Amino acid sequence: MGLLSRWVRPPSEFRKLLGATDRVLAIADTGAGPDSAVVIATQYALWLPNGMASWQRVGWNEIVKATWTDGILEVTDGVLGSDGIVEDRVPARFPLAAPRNLPSVVRTRVEASIARSELVNLPAGPARIVARRVPGVDGVTWTARFDSGTPDNPADRATLVAYLARVEEAASQQLT
Repeated sequence: MGLLSRWVRPPSEFRKLLGATDRVLAIADTGAGPDSAVVIATQYALWLPNGMASWQRVGWNEIVKATWTDGILEVTDGVLGSDGIVEDRVPARFPLAAPRNLPSVVRTRVEASIARSELVNLPAGPARIVARRVPGVDGVTWTARFDSGTPDNPADRATLVAYLARVEEAASQQLT
């Protein structure tokens, strides 16, 4: 079987969603039958099935965690608060009947979006300051996130927000 015969074309409904400069890197089936769908990785984002012929776009820089275990792709994306702290959404789980190269593309793209990550030890537990590259945009976006198991409380949140501001200021000083 040749390389081209293994290529799966994205659904026509999906191709209409892509921007002019975005391209498909990987595609995987969630199964067969009427409930089947596809997960699609593009240059700029991961597209997750969200109902019949509908997808949720998650930018590589928005993915907090992605795992590939026992045939299931689990993706946790985050919501960026006005204070710069990312809050995890509920993980989305997709059993992939034919994963192809999707798990490796997801890993590569998520890791490539991280320009810098720094551990911050707070009284309640660890947190992270992360500089993320946004595909198609120059520079980085600085965010903070409490590690799993670290409770979010007002004192630690204020400390983390202040630390994030200092890191952003120091980074901008280095550019000038």
